[in-house]
Formats: sequence, C-alpha cells, structure tokens
Amino acid sequence: MKLHNEKAYPKLCLLLLSTLEKSLPNHLTYHTLEHTIDVANVCDAYIKHYNIDENDAKLIRVAAIGHDFGYIISPIEHEERSIKNLSHILRDMLTPEEIEVVNGMIRATKVPQVPTTFMEKIVADADLDYLGRADYDLLSGGLYKEFQYYDIVNNQKDWLDLQIKFLENHKFHTPFAQEFRKPLKLQKLKELKEKRQALVS
Repeated sequence: MKLHNEKAYPKLCLLLLSTLEKSLPNHLTYHTLEHTIDVANVCDAYIKHYNIDENDAKLIRVAAIGHDFGYIISPIEHEERSIKNLSHILRDMLTPEEIEVVNGMIRATKVPQVPTTFMEKIVADADLDYLGRADYDLLSGGLYKEFQYYDIVNNQKDWLDLQIKFLENHKFHTPFAQEFRKPLKLQKLKELKEKRQALVS
C-alpha cells in the first residue's frame, strides 16, 4: 500500500514509517505497516473533505502515522506506549501544545473510543474506517489471526461473538463516516448475526 500525498507529510513521519517497517513484529497480521498507511490515507481524505488548515493537518498526519507505534513492543496499553516512545522525537519538531494535541488524537483511538475534539474524531474514525468498507472481511481476517496469536479468541464462534459485540457497541463520530461508513457497517453486523445464528441452528 502506498502513502497518498506523501509530500504533505513531515520528514519525521517518513522516518516513523521506516521504523515501523523494520521493527513491527512479524506475528502482527492486522496492526501492520499497511494498517498505519491505510489510516494515514483515510485521514488525508478527511483533511481534504473538511478543508483542514495546514497546521492541524500536519498534526493529524503525525498522529495517524504514530498511533500504533507502541505495537513495536506490545499491544498492551499501546496507545500510551506510542505517546511515550514518540515524545522524545516529537519535541524536536512540535511545540508542547501541539504534542498534547497529537497525544489526544492517539488516545482517541483507544477502544472504547471517546474522542472529544473534531481532530480526535477524525483519527478515531480513520482507525476503524474498515468497519464500513467492502474490504472488511479481508482486514478482519488479519485481526482474527492476530487475536489467535494472543489467545484472545480460540475459534470462529468466539470470533463471531467478538465481532458482533464490537460492532454493536461501536459508533462513528464524524458526519462523513456516519453517512458513508455506518450503512455498510450495519449491513455487516446483520450478516455476522446471521452467520452466528446458522452455527446454532
């Protein structure tokens, strides 16, 4: 997957992408470099759609690229680990106030998502954009393998139950996602419930 609008990203972001490519564990089949690029590309689309000003756009891009940096070490509390590991890098290019904005956007991706600012809502929705897209099955298949590795789920039944519960509790935050992602997400939830029912019939 290619990073769209690469010239708009600070050089630091490209360095972070290179670090992720070299350092993310091989057993990650969802939280991969491709996922980070996907989130960044979705954020780029939001930036254009909402005509976000240049400085805010820069902060959104930094948060998108850095939001899963903590997965290099562990999935546990990875949002806070991302913030900690990025802090010494970001202070060379951002003001303390800007770093706090980036940190807020990274924290907004923590499930259950509770974004407060519009920028946080953009990054939160971008992180789970696939829930309302045609490639849901492909990407969720990678998440299933990753969850199996961490013993979060053991079989397809567990996985169906987890997906259904997650989709029932999830909500999109931006008007764009509510209009263009929510309908397909609800259709997918219906399909998953039908699959689950078929298992017990």
